[in-house]
Amino acid sequence: MQPDWITASRVVLVAGKGGVGSSTAAAALAVLGARSGLDVLLVAVDGKPGLGPLLGGSPLTATEQVLRRKRGGGRVRARSITPQQAFADYLDLKGFGGILRRAASAASLDLVAASTPGMEHLLVLGKIKELDRTKAADLIVVDAPPAGHAAPFLRSARALQEVVANGPVRQQADEVAEMLADPSRAQALLVTLPEETPVNELIELAGEVELDLGLALAPLVINSCWAQRPALSLAAVTAARRSEVVLTAADKRALQFTNRFGNARMAVQHEQLARLAAALPLPRIVLPRLPTPRLLPEHLELLADAMGVVPS
Repeated sequence: MQPDWITASRVVLVAGKGGVGSSTAAAALAVLGARSGLDVLLVAVDGKPGLGPLLGGSPLTATEQVLRRKRGGGRVRARSITPQQAFADYLDLKGFGGILRRAASAASLDLVAASTPGMEHLLVLGKIKELDRTKAADLIVVDAPPAGHAAPFLRSARALQEVVANGPVRQQADEVAEMLADPSRAQALLVTLPEETPVNELIELAGEVELDLGLALAPLVINSCWAQRPALSLAAVTAARRSEVVLTAADKRALQFTNRFGNARMAVQHEQLARLAAALPLPRIVLPRLPTPRLLPEHLELLADAMGVVPS
C-alpha cells in the first residue's frame, strides 16, 4: 500500500545537497511506485549515469531502458535528459527535421545558453513538462541537481519570465512555471542527512522552493539515520555481565570507545531532527543507515520499504 502523497502529482522532483543520497532516494521512490503498479519514468538531469547500474541496468543515456518490472504491471523505465538532448527535442517539436535539426542544435545551443542565463535549465524542465503533458508515465521521478544547483534549476522559468517579454522562450517559461506551481502536476521531495550543514541547506532550499516558486513540498526524507540503540547507555562492564561475557581490558576500552562514538552520533541526529521539525513542520520519512560500503540493487528494496511507510 503506497502513501497517498506519491500520486498527488505526476512529477516528483527529488533534490538535496550533494552526498546526502538524493539519487538513491529517487531510485527508491521509483521502485516503490512500480511496486504499487505504476509505470514509473526515472529521469536523471545532472549527468548521473550511475542510477542505471544501481537499479540493475546499464548507465543512463538519452535512450530509455526498462530497469525493473514488478507484479501487477508496475515497472521502472529510466533515461537521462541533458540540455543538448532537450534542445534537439525542442527543435523537433517545432518542426525542424533531420539534418537541419541536428545542425541547429549543435551550432546554436552554446550561443543561446551564453546569451540567455537559465536557458539550459529551462530546456530540461521544458522536456519534463512535455513528458507530463503527454502523460508519458504514471509517475515521473526527476533526480534534480544537488542543492547548490537545484534552486537555479527550479528557478530558471521564473527568472526568464522576468527578462523575456514574449516569443517561444517566454511561452516555454510560462508553461514550466505553470507546471511547477500546480500541486496536482508537480511536487518537490527534499532529501537531507541528520547533520548540521545538510539540514541548513535543506531548510534554505525548502524556503526557495515553496515560497518563491510555489512548488508543493512532499514529505521530507531524512536519509542514513541510525537506529535507536538503548544499550548504548549501558557501561561496557554492565552489558558484558548481562550477556555473561568476560571482557579483557582491551575489550572494555574498545566497547567504551564504541559507546562514546554511538552516543555522540545519536545526540547529533536527535539535535538535527529537532531543528528540522522546528523549522519545517512537514511530514518526514526516515531512511535507515545501511551497513554497507556500496549500495547494491537489492538494497533499494529495503529503502523502498522505508519510503513506503506513512510519513510521521
